[in-house]
Amino acid sequence: MRASIGHLRFNPCLACDGCFQAGECVQKDEMQVIYPHLTGAAGIILAAPIFSMNINAQSKAMIDRCQRFWSTKYILKQDVVPPEFRARRRALFLSVCGRDDPRIFDCTVPTISYFFHVIEVPVWEKLTYHNVDARGAISGHATALQDAYAAGRRMAADLEAARRAE
Repeated sequence: MRASIGHLRFNPCLACDGCFQAGECVQKDEMQVIYPHLTGAAGIILAAPIFSMNINAQSKAMIDRCQRFWSTKYILKQDVVPPEFRARRRALFLSVCGRDDPRIFDCTVPTISYFFHVIEVPVWEKLTYHNVDARGAISGHATALQDAYAAGRRMAADLEAARRAE
């Protein structure tokens, strides 16, 4: 199943702590479409560009709305996903930025690490490419497409191996 946040309409986290009661967000908007994917997928790929020195607003708002999973883990002391499923979950973070400085991702990686931690994805990989600004410019990068293909194959192989081991 594929889910995209680019065209969904959802609000940012209100920091109201409403999720502390039952691990559910009090806001009922199109984020409800994304939550099942975040907890039900064995493999998650987050592809998000860097805008204004950090991850784009839509992705950051989605991550912030995962506060409900944080409250499930740390306030309610419950698993977000079953432990046996958690062990086999994998993720990939793909990102580009127009600036010619690879350090631009230094601010984003901790946010992504937190995101995968809070939705209980123990193993993830990142592919980040700087100096890629124009729409479609990534296709002209010397290794990006091959890197992404290889990362996808590694993820698929890990997921298949975990499935067979069950």
